[in-house]
Amino acid sequence: MTDAPASRRRRLRLFATPVIIDELADSAELNTSLEGAILERMRSDPGLRLSNFGGWQSNHDLTAWSGDAGQRVIRHAAALATSNTAAQGKAGMSWSIDAWANVSASGASNRSHIHGGSYWSAVYYVAVGEGEGGELMLHDPRMPALRMHAPNLRFKDGGPEVVASIKPKAGMMILFPAWLSHSVQPWVGGESRISIAMNIRVGSAAPRRGLPAPTPRPNPNKDN
Repeated sequence: MTDAPASRRRRLRLFATPVIIDELADSAELNTSLEGAILERMRSDPGLRLSNFGGWQSNHDLTAWSGDAGQRVIRHAAALATSNTAAQGKAGMSWSIDAWANVSASGASNRSHIHGGSYWSAVYYVAVGEGEGGELMLHDPRMPALRMHAPNLRFKDGGPEVVASIKPKAGMMILFPAWLSHSVQPWVGGESRISIAMNIRVGSAAPRRGLPAPTPRPNPNKDN
């Protein structure tokens, strides 16, 4: 059997995993305000232990204490989610977002996990500092089944497999499906890395200041 003529051959890339990388304009002033609010909150909030190894993670109530700067990040995430989601039929589109802050000192990392009960997840980087590591790692949901069968094979022109790495920068926002397993490499540097993480759920259209924090869930596979 001979190969089909090239004119009749097609390559379909199906079931793509959308990952959107954006940058907020004029983020320097915004990040200065956010960094001050987050570090002040860390002094009074003992934080949570979920997927994080080391570092500090706030309760999921960032909208209640982050002021206008925090609201701008939330609004940007909601707009990014809307522009990258298609509603079927007459379905409307509105979002309920809860958010929290992460402060990672040198050596801190996050184990692999997903965000259950959400449609999108997002992370915004307030400060990255000088150092090594701290990359966001996105794990191929097809693994390990394919890797177990044929560890030395890859789909031709299929993009990253097994894991993809994104190097953060201040002012960057990354949006990805909440079911996509992700982790954070250990950060090694003289300054703390500061970020805001978000669960974006189908719900009320506008996040409200003073939104009560959801009950923390101890299972690290459910929340960052």
